[in-house]
Amino acid sequence: MAKRKVEDIVAMVEGHYEATEPLRQRMDFDHQVYRLEPYDAGDGYQSYTSNEAQTYADKIIAWLTSADLIVRIPPNGNPRNSREVNNDKERFLIGALRAGDDRLCMKIMPSLQSQLAWYIALRGWYAGRALLVKTDNEDTYVDITPWDPMHTYWGTDSEGLAWACYKVKKTKAEIESQYNVHLGDLKGIENGIEVYDFYDREDNFVAVPHRFIKKRTRHGHDGVPVFVGPVGSSPLVQSLEWSSIEDTVGDFGESVYKSTRKLYEKHNFMMSAMLELVARSRRQGLKIRSRDGTKVLDEDPYKEGTEISLAQGEDVEPLGLLEMARESGAYMGMVSGEMQRGSIPHSVYGELPFQLSGFAINTLKQGVETVLFPRVLAMEKAYRQICNLLSDQYVSKRFKAFELSGRDNNRMYFAEKITPSRVKDGGDVNVSVVARLPQDDMSKYSMAQIAREGPTPLMPDLWIRDNILGVQDADQTEDSIKEQIAERTLPEAATWSLYQASLKQGREDLAELYLGELTAMLLSKAQMLRDTLGGGGMPQAPPGGLPPMPLGAPPPMPGGPPMSGGPPMPGGPPMPMVGGPPPMPPPGVMPPAMAGVPPPIPVPQGGPVVPPGQPRPGALGEQERLRRIGLIGPGG
Repeated sequence: MAKRKVEDIVAMVEGHYEATEPLRQRMDFDHQVYRLEPYDAGDGYQSYTSNEAQTYADKIIAWLTSADLIVRIPPNGNPRNSREVNNDKERFLIGALRAGDDRLCMKIMPSLQSQLAWYIALRGWYAGRALLVKTDNEDTYVDITPWDPMHTYWGTDSEGLAWACYKVKKTKAEIESQYNVHLGDLKGIENGIEVYDFYDREDNFVAVPHRFIKKRTRHGHDGVPVFVGPVGSSPLVQSLEWSSIEDTVGDFGESVYKSTRKLYEKHNFMMSAMLELVARSRRQGLKIRSRDGTKVLDEDPYKEGTEISLAQGEDVEPLGLLEMARESGAYMGMVSGEMQRGSIPHSVYGELPFQLSGFAINTLKQGVETVLFPRVLAMEKAYRQICNLLSDQYVSKRFKAFELSGRDNNRMYFAEKITPSRVKDGGDVNVSVVARLPQDDMSKYSMAQIAREGPTPLMPDLWIRDNILGVQDADQTEDSIKEQIAERTLPEAATWSLYQASLKQGREDLAELYLGELTAMLLSKAQMLRDTLGGGGMPQAPPGGLPPMPLGAPPPMPGGPPMSGGPPMPGGPPMPMVGGPPPMPPPGVMPPAMAGVPPPIPVPQGGPVVPPGQPRPGALGEQERLRRIGLIGPGG
């Protein structure tokens, strides 16, 4: 590709600005609406500026900012090892997005999701760059920088995005500090110097008019490392008249004010008129009669206790109150209704003038989705482009593996060094932005429960967790559930968990009790198994007893010395135990058999042996015993 000159870049940017000027003017006007530019009803009249435009946009921005970002590669029936590779790629992208947010935070800027939410809602577009950057010592960091779409310029060809440029104004001091250059004495820079940050499919360079301030640098991506796109489903169309194409480009990528931007001015006009009437009710106009018509009042007649001196023939009286037209209320209701239909209903803000049914609430919720979901889809597109840009750069063999950390969508923390080969072998990423609306969580859990009920579930658990609940790593969730079931199913496992928890909390007295109980349970089960298989009696400890073991050490199982951490089975080699052998109890709680103490000698029965059912010699009969305690009379 031929080397570009500064003049070429300026000409390309100016050409794109002329082609999209109506679009950028609309963006600037929408920003004025959002900033609540004061409405001017005219000199001498009360003016009212409604906050409807700002609160509406802030509600959409808040939903997008607080939405859950789920980066997933669907399993689609892949084997377990393939799903583990996909999970590694998911963690790489989650960690890269977090690293990009950390870098924005250090630059005292909002997070990536917050900035994208603002631009998508108010500009109707999103734009920015996504780069993996090498430092001088070959380390790698993530640079994800959103751009203001109103100052972003681009060009396309048959292969897609061909170039992109971000043009903003900066002061001379900012430029010299950021790019380590000396601009010298410049004239006409009171309003700032235009800086062109230009990217094509090979290089990146930064320029000001007539000179480069950053030399040509390879950005490490096979395409243009820039993401840009519009909001909504409206394409770029042309009208019948070619000369009016400038009018249609302004509709390409709309903001949240698409249907309401012209209504706010009418709403402010009506509210200003009402405010004027309210103000006049407090200070009505006065009609003053005098002989020559030049009399004025030196005192304010509306203050309490004011006295007015009048000559003969002079008089002061109020003009009377003005009333709004009879149709004003109906007109205001129509405008308010159109504003709600074009934005979101007032019930979202908690304004319920009367009780609503569940059906009515769900119907209002659908009105929210109409405005919100096009912005959600735009944010998903932006994140998908960012993830693809970062993945393509990482697998290009230009960057070494580096460690990333974060929390996946299962709220599990990770800190891993994921190699480019693992990212390359992963599947295509799917990004979901889940905006939390009322009753969303309950409906998802209810749907998931219905899908797995009955003897023959409608869907397998893996599909339910992946598609209904949106769990990122369904295999990890499945393993966690099975581990929980394993802990609660066997009494020995539950006792072992209580023993470990007591140790962690410093309750060694409780730990010794549970350790003794666990030892007794294991010995009893081993004896039952030995009796079932026809084995001998309980094993005897070596002379002198077993050596004392520290608290928390696993006790040996009966039947021989443990091998590979497990007790031996009768007639065969010992079985391995997962996690090591069970702990050895302290001597104070050992059963007598484990401590080498022989079983006690049975004590013989005292007195003669008599047949069953007969009292022993010398024993009192039942009636005699009851008679002595007064329950049977002498003649009973």
